[in-house]
Formats: sequence, C-alpha cells, structure tokens
Amino acid sequence: MHYLKLFLLAFTFCYSSFLALSQRDPMRFGKISDTEFDMVRCEIDTTAKAVILGDYGVVEIKYGIENGFEYLYTRHMRVKIFDKDASDLADFRLYLYANSSGQKDRLTALKAEVYTPENRGYKKTKFSRNKSFIDEVSDNLTTVSFSLPNIEEGSIFDLEYTIKSPFLFTLPTWYFQSEYPTLFSEFRTYIPEYFFYKPLMQGFLNLTDRSSDTKSTSFEVVWREEPGYGNVGGTRRSQRVDLLENSEVYRIENVPAFTQEPHMNSVINYLSKIEHELSYYRMPQAPPKDYSSTWEQLTKSLLESESFGKHLQRSGFLSDEADRIKNEFSDPEQRLIAAFELVQEHMAWNNSTSIYAGRNLRRAWSDKKGSTADINLTLVALLRELGIDADPLILSTRSNGIINPAQIMLDKFNYVAVHALIDGNSYLLDATDKHIPYYLLPERCINGQGRLISEENGRWINLEPFFDNVTYTQSTLHVMECGSVEAHMSKQQSNYSRLRTNEILRSYDKTEDYMDRFEADHTGMNLIDFQVENQDNWTEPLVRQYEYEIPDANPGAKDFILVNALQFDQIASNPFRLEERLFPVDFVYPFKRVFNITIEIPDGYEIDEMPATNGFSTASNDASYQSRYILDETGNIKVIIQMNIAKPIFLPSEYRGLKDFYAKVVEEQARNIILKKI
Repeated sequence: MHYLKLFLLAFTFCYSSFLALSQRDPMRFGKISDTEFDMVRCEIDTTAKAVILGDYGVVEIKYGIENGFEYLYTRHMRVKIFDKDASDLADFRLYLYANSSGQKDRLTALKAEVYTPENRGYKKTKFSRNKSFIDEVSDNLTTVSFSLPNIEEGSIFDLEYTIKSPFLFTLPTWYFQSEYPTLFSEFRTYIPEYFFYKPLMQGFLNLTDRSSDTKSTSFEVVWREEPGYGNVGGTRRSQRVDLLENSEVYRIENVPAFTQEPHMNSVINYLSKIEHELSYYRMPQAPPKDYSSTWEQLTKSLLESESFGKHLQRSGFLSDEADRIKNEFSDPEQRLIAAFELVQEHMAWNNSTSIYAGRNLRRAWSDKKGSTADINLTLVALLRELGIDADPLILSTRSNGIINPAQIMLDKFNYVAVHALIDGNSYLLDATDKHIPYYLLPERCINGQGRLISEENGRWINLEPFFDNVTYTQSTLHVMECGSVEAHMSKQQSNYSRLRTNEILRSYDKTEDYMDRFEADHTGMNLIDFQVENQDNWTEPLVRQYEYEIPDANPGAKDFILVNALQFDQIASNPFRLEERLFPVDFVYPFKRVFNITIEIPDGYEIDEMPATNGFSTASNDASYQSRYILDETGNIKVIIQMNIAKPIFLPSEYRGLKDFYAKVVEEQARNIILKKI
C-alpha cells in the first residue's frame, strides 16, 4: 500500500495589491508637497524646533519557504527641521535581535533622502546605507546606527526602513508621541486569520481614528509526494486554500510634543503607544495553540532555562566560600550580609542588564565580572548554600518602564535582583553596586513591582523604597553690620538621600573640583573649607561640613539688613507649573528635610521684622511644612524648619493639592528676617 508523506510545505500567500486591501498610504516616500517645503513653523506648536510631518508604520505577517511565518515591519517617517538644535531627530539606532536557535531580525531595506535649502530651492541628498554603523552588542543584539547628512534649518528628511522578524510573540511597539509635535501618526497591522493578538493601548491621548477590515485572500500549499515506485523524484502537488486577512488602522492627528515634567518616572511609561501580544495561533484543521501563558508557566520555563534556573543547581564552586562564612558567623542575618558583601566586592558589574545569565556562573565568578543576572544569580546560589531561603526577583528598571501585571510577558523584564527570607523578614538585595549597603536597592530598581521566581511561592513583590530618608542641616550664621555673613553648615543624610549625594561626590576626582562647582552654583559665596565624613561607613550618617562666607559689596554698616535663614536650600520656584498633570508625581522615595539654624545678630542691631511661626499641609497630610522663628535668651534667632514628603507617588488627582503646597513653600521660604540698626 502506498501513502503520501508531506516533507516540504510552503505557504505562498497570493496577496492582492497592498493598496487594494486597504485605504491609500497616508504618504509616499520622496513625494514632498509644496506645503511641506514652504512650512516655516508648526501651527500646532509654534515654539517647536521641528515637526514630524508624518510617522507611518505597517506590520504584515507573511510566510516564506525558508523561514516560515515572519512579520515585516516598515516605518516611514518625514520630518521638517526649524532649528539646528533639533538635528538629533536625524540620528537613528535600530535594534535587531537574535536567539540561540539562529533566528534573527534582518534589516531588509533602508533608504532616506534629505532636502536642504539652497538658492531659493532645495538640494536633494540620498543617504547611502553603507554609511551606517553596525555594532554586535552581544550574541542576542545587533544595532544599526546612522545619521542623515546635510541637516540644516529648513531641511526636510524622508526615511523608510523595513525589518523582517521571526519573533511573532509580540509585534513592534508603536509610539504615537515623542518630544516633538507630530501632524499625524498612523500604525496598521495586516494579520492572517491564524494569528490572534491582544492589543494594549497606553497613554493619555485618544485615537483620532480606529478602523478594521477583513479581506479574502488565499495561499497555496505546496508539497511533494515521497519518492517511490513510479515516482522516483517525488511529484510536486499544490492546493489553493482561502483565508481571511484582518487589518487594523490606529491613527492620531495633531499629536502634541510630550513635555517632561519635574519628578516623573521614565517618559516611556507615559507616551501614547500600542502593543500587540500573541494570544493564540490556529492553523486550518488543527487545534489552536495557546500562547496566553500564566505566571506559573513562565516561572516553570525560567527555572528550567539553561540561562536562568539551571545555573542555581550548579553552585558547588561556591561551597568553600559558604563554609568559610558558616564558620565565621552563626546568625543567619550576619551570614546574609557577609554573602552580599563578598559577591559585591568580588564581582564587577559590566553595566549589562538582562534576566538571563550571559554565561556559566562559575566562569563569571572566575572572571570577577558579569551582568546583573550573573552577579545576582550568583548571590542567590551562595545564599542557598548557606541554608538561607533565597530566590531571584525579576523586575523592570525605571528607564525600561513600569511592569503591567496584566501583561504576562518576560521580555518586559530586564533585571534580576534577589529576595531572601529570614525568620519571616524579607530582604531585597542587589550586589551590582560597589557603594550601596545590603538593605537598599539602587534607585534604578525602585519601579513598581517585581516578580518573585519561585516554584512554590511565586508572587509580586512591591519595590518600595526605604522610608527613613532624612537630610538634617544645622547651621550657624554670623551676620555682620555690613551685611556680610560668615557661616558653618553641617549636613547629615541617611539612606536614599545619602545615596544620591554619594553619587554626586564620587563624580568628582578631587575635593577642589567639587568646591569649584559648588561656588559656581551659588553665586556670591566663597567656600572656605569642605569636609566629608563617613562616606564609606553606612553605620553612620553621611556628614558634610561647609565653612563659607557671603561678602557684601558695600563694606559700610547698614541701617537695615535682610537675612534669609535658608542660604542655599531655599526652594526658589514651584517645580509644578502645569494647571493639570495627567501622570503621577514620582519623588522615587519619601523624604524629610530638617533645618536647625542659629542666626547671630550683630551688636547694635535688633529685629525689625521676623516671619511668624507657620505650618500647612496637603489635605491628606502626605506633604507637610512647619517653621518656627524664635528669639532665644542669648539674643540670637533660632529657626527650625521641617518639610516632610511622606510618600513617593502622588496621583494626578492629588496634583493640584501638591502644586498649591509647593507654592506655599516657595512663599514661606522667600520670607526674610529684617534687622534694624538701633
């Protein structure tokens, strides 16, 4: 009995003309209108230094004989430059990804034209693709970077590129908004009926148009019969199959530029965008394949991965270190601290962020360097060798965007930290930073929630900042009759407020460089001496000691002297200027600022006017301010000020109250003490 075997299968899609399946493309490459050439400013934002005339993206899923189903992503972008400061719009970096199986993205097309004003007309320059720069960042990532030439004020550039990708689980994210205004931004998808994607729209802008359509098309199934008697080479067979193609159009017109405001998380969290995640895939006469995973399934996949969980089963190379720590410490918390400090000191972070280890942990330990995953998975392994309950914690850093727990997608995570549990107490650890204690996560990690990767106890973990972040300032101001001030100021800081100051101090090679910068930032002040204490000792607060003077230009005695108690810490203007804010205010961590100031009045002077004691807060009391001005028994003025921001995040509904609070702070801190000559 003879039977057929399908060993070569190809789906050749017989698409009708692309334009026949959809409405006309919103713009065509190289077809610049007179209106665009004549434009001298952007009407929707007359202050803009450039305008995106159009940003148009298309994703089509097609089948090829060699690689199977792939998507083709084409982007066409046209920009008008009004100011040379906006020339960065002509700088591009495209990201091409690959996996260990040999699948990879390919840049299949890249073309651009630049139109530069010249002699009442325009000179056209074509961009040559061979002027792009290719960088093999890692085994999994290649970048293609290029800058378009001849960008001047009045220039227009037209850019179009196509990327072909086999990674169908997620389609390219389309951003409707950027830091420049956009006349229109449109994204289209053309998806065969076999693929079912879940769209997720994010941001604060409403779509101008969303439309969908379904068209009939067909493909041809091609196969050969297995060679046999009478059919030596195998007979080619084919069959035409009808199918439906679903198209979607998403469009926003007159898109305003996104303006970055003070105290906000990464811009990527608030830009209007759309993402597509594959839910399931169903071929004709076959059961659907479900891609809508669960966290339990993803956890299992990670723990079984050779680049993640399998590393934790190969911790023998750390056994000697674990034995040494056990012999030296009996208390579990002390063992945890010792393990953290060992890994922190032994391994250097190579600034690579990923949830997957780049290589064997034994090799990374031997080389004394690695990625966040290399370092912190090593810490998990060492803690387990010590008998401590420890698991990896995957998260997304602030620059990578906040995780939406409803999106069950591993590619949204880019970082590994450590969760440990001792006697019911949780510890969040990250050993990548050489200058941070075990009980603090770096600021980059304070970003919503992380996912604990544990077979039995997987769950979401709040990445909450440490709550005791105090800056305590004690100052003595000696006021002279000429109005000059000689002063000593001591600042003590703890936890995250200290961490930021440490980073600033370490950015200077010499103390003198920091002093020069400080004087440049505080006009009219001479910094005589500056000292730092406890910079590397986290058991004590960081202390900075300043000796300074503020000379008055006129050396003669004054009839009236104005003194502001907050010489350098005054909030001079309200950081919140918008009438309405659509996204949260993010201080990263709650903080408290306390000032204890003594003002020594010169002989022959008395108080003519002094601010009254005052206090105010927001309705929820999450932001509060208190000030006291007292004349003590020695004849000096004592000023005590305390400002408290009790939570890191203020929602848009709380913005008005916070804005009004800061307006009062600015007004209060601008009040001067007036001294009068007797």
